[in-house]
Amino acid sequence: MTLKTVSSVLPLGFKASGLSAGIKRSGKPDLALFFSESPCVASAMMTANAFKAAPLVVSAQHLAASKTRALIANSGNANCMTGRKGLRDAREMTASVARQLALKKEEVLVASTGIIGKPLATDKIKAAVPGLVSSLSVKGFPSAAKAVMTTDTFAKTASLQAVIGGKTVTVCGVCKGAGMIAPRMKMATMLAFCFTDALIEKAALKDALACAVDDSFNAVTIDNCMSTNDMVVLMANGRAGNRMIKKGSPEAVRFSRLLRQVCICLAKMIVEDAEGATKFIEVRISGTATKPQAKDLAFGVANSNLFKCAMFGSDPNWGRIAAALGATDSRLKQEDLRIKLNGVYVFNNGRPVAVKDRGLLKGRNIVVDVAVGRGKSGATVYTSDLSYGYVRINADYN
Repeated sequence: MTLKTVSSVLPLGFKASGLSAGIKRSGKPDLALFFSESPCVASAMMTANAFKAAPLVVSAQHLAASKTRALIANSGNANCMTGRKGLRDAREMTASVARQLALKKEEVLVASTGIIGKPLATDKIKAAVPGLVSSLSVKGFPSAAKAVMTTDTFAKTASLQAVIGGKTVTVCGVCKGAGMIAPRMKMATMLAFCFTDALIEKAALKDALACAVDDSFNAVTIDNCMSTNDMVVLMANGRAGNRMIKKGSPEAVRFSRLLRQVCICLAKMIVEDAEGATKFIEVRISGTATKPQAKDLAFGVANSNLFKCAMFGSDPNWGRIAAALGATDSRLKQEDLRIKLNGVYVFNNGRPVAVKDRGLLKGRNIVVDVAVGRGKSGATVYTSDLSYGYVRINADYN
């Protein structure tokens, strides 16, 4: 399947907008809207955190009750652990958009990101919604992407196209996240919204999203801290006019690959933009009996603070990696273990290997390859180093 990269292109029938509603004291954009001219089949994956934010509760209810037409998202306030008022505020956000677009409130999803435990300024949001709606545009994707940023240093978007079912299908996505990133969605502070003009049945859409998330947003970790607000949403309006994509069909496989590439691109951007990061680290595990086993080992390494500190110092300390692996799975055997850093063996066949290149890890990109000799499966996880900058940002977040 040939994939075509397209810059900040919304699929057919979608519009977006973003502006400042005054939620952030800085005056930066903090309110985004995504809208489909046609009803969408939609699916979402949400954080496994027990203290789910009010917007997630409301969006889950709306997804179960109706097709979807719009999604409103704010940054600067998480609307989490805010009690009944938080639920009322989230519902009022969807109702405000519904009134302006002549929709049912159940057709509108809602998302929030920012500081936990503070009341949401719904009066400011309601006052901004008419302008948000009037500025909806097929060229509004970049503005909307900027409006969902918190500690992000750049807007994260990706768009790809491929021919599926006889028509060109577009998938685009936007995400935010730079810290408080840890997976386990059934996910990071992370929001991701994906849109497609593919004609696809809901069962196929749901399967495609689950597969894409497993290899992307559920394969990144910055600080092993799971957020209360994480959500990935996928909306499909069918405007491409392709043959219906059905679960288990070759077209479903092609669509799943397209979505997976968009999500991996976005997930890597999160790691590239990790708070205070100086390194982009790829941890690749091979030789396990199953993929989940490989993923557990990869996360064991990627979430080790000692490993991350070593990478910040460009120190090829393979002992940090071995210790993390052994702590994750006690069945591993030293004599089966092989470790490479940027393609160079540092531990092989049960023995350390002297590193002659003192500049081996001096660059920004680091690849850790680990073979454990227990099977033929593998997995990859993306992470960053742990720097002084990360501590400074999070010591003064509030």
